[in-house]
Amino acid sequence: MANFRRCSIAANGAHTVNTGSDVYFENEFKAFRVWNAVWNDIADFQLLNDKLVYGKCYIDTIEGARLATERCQMSLMGIASDTFGFAVGSGNAASEVPIAVAGWVLAYVDKDYDPGTPLTNDENGNLTEMTLEEKRNYPERLIAIYKKPEPKDSFGVEGKEIQVDGRHWVKVK
Repeated sequence: MANFRRCSIAANGAHTVNTGSDVYFENEFKAFRVWNAVWNDIADFQLLNDKLVYGKCYIDTIEGARLATERCQMSLMGIASDTFGFAVGSGNAASEVPIAVAGWVLAYVDKDYDPGTPLTNDENGNLTEMTLEEKRNYPERLIAIYKKPEPKDSFGVEGKEIQVDGRHWVKVK
């Protein structure tokens, strides 16, 4: 594929901003397929009313997203993602958190589990295994399915790496 750095396109109001390799469009962008994306999940930006810690679980409040502080907490909204390849909703608030809504995300997990283990949040905003009772009584609080720890120290492509910091791969539910 060609390198489109410093390109400019003008068709039906669409154009790029010449600031490196990012491409911005004013109108619609449609594609039948997009291939070889490095990043793994889809995120929805939400109002943040707490500190931002990627890989931690957040709950939804009237004032905005807050770090989860109780096990299997009510109003659990998701995991803050720095691994998203597609995001929506950015720009609606001064402080925002990208919440993974689909795909694979790096998250803080209390320990290694068998692949497929259902996870909810603990009192520190990390993921932990759900009990049978929690699955039965609070199925909406199952936030992810465990996959594996990430063995590398960083993830991404050259110049766009993120620090793994001991996080694990989970599949968002």
